Amino acid sequence: MGRECAIGFADLFRLARKRGWTAEEERAFQSLTQPERNAAVLELAREAGGIHTEDRLGTDGQVYTAFWLEETSGDA
Repeated sequence: MGRECAIGFADLFRLARKRGWTAEEERAFQSLTQPERNAAVLELAREAGGIHTEDRLGTDGQVYTAFWLEETSGDA
């Protein structure tokens, strides 16, 4: 049985790139448009593996790509 675990973008970046992000990378991410952020999330989720994504419509009418890690208990 697994359980969902919410993670932040910095955690997603660390899982995908095997390192923390630099201040410059963080500033670059903050300057992206929402569609560009969604694309970045999808790319990093593919790199990291095991990350689930889902597009969700925000109350502001924009689409946001949500992401989370599913942890498994190790039971078969």
